[in-house]
Amino acid sequence: MKTVLVNSLKTRISIVKEVKTSSATGAPIYVEELVKSVRAGQNEINVDEDEDGKIRVLFTTQFVIRHNNLFTKGKANAWMVIDADALKYNIVSVVEIGKPKTYLQINTVRRE
Repeated sequence: MKTVLVNSLKTRISIVKEVKTSSATGAPIYVEELVKSVRAGQNEINVDEDEDGKIRVLFTTQFVIRHNNLFTKGKANAWMVIDADALKYNIVSVVEIGKPKTYLQINTVRRE
């Protein structure tokens, strides 16, 4: 992993989770609840298929943010990222990077 520079965290993203609540009629619905809004570096990853039609990578976009304990140890795996263009991404995994652990790499898949 190359060195992350603070000035490379240029994109404002929102990390949200879906919370189950009830509508006015009492029916269960899911609403998005903001967990945290942060600055991030965004890297698009090309997804290639091999001859058998198998996908080579499991995620399409990486976001790098400053380290925050809210997102470590599997806590954020069911959450999603919303970028500045209002595109939504499901979080696949979060990896601590840097020494000492100063940044987090959030691996995501874009939602359709």
